[in-house]
Amino acid sequence: MTDANIAHVAPKLRKRGIDCETVHKRMRNNEDSRVQILDGEIVAFLRKAEGTIILIASDIDLADHCKYGNIPHVTIWDAVAEHILESKER
Repeated sequence: MTDANIAHVAPKLRKRGIDCETVHKRMRNNEDSRVQILDGEIVAFLRKAEGTIILIASDIDLADHCKYGNIPHVTIWDAVAEHILESKER
C-alpha cells in the first residue's frame, strides 16, 4: 500500500505483478486523495492488518510512526539508497 504522496506508484507496481493499492483505495475504497487520512488512522489500519500489508512511504512522519510501532513499511529513500548501494557492488 502506498501513502497518498506516491499514489502514482501503485499502478506501476501492479503492472509489474505486485499487489499494490493506494492508502485511499484500501481505507476508503476510492482514489480521492483530496480527502486527508490522518497518520494515526493509517497506523491503526495497518496495525489491524497484523503485518499483512506493507506501507510504501514517502512521508517522514508516517514512516516514523510505522518504525516505532513495528509496522511493516519501506521508505522511498531507503529503497533508493539500497538500489544505489547494490549497484555499486556489482
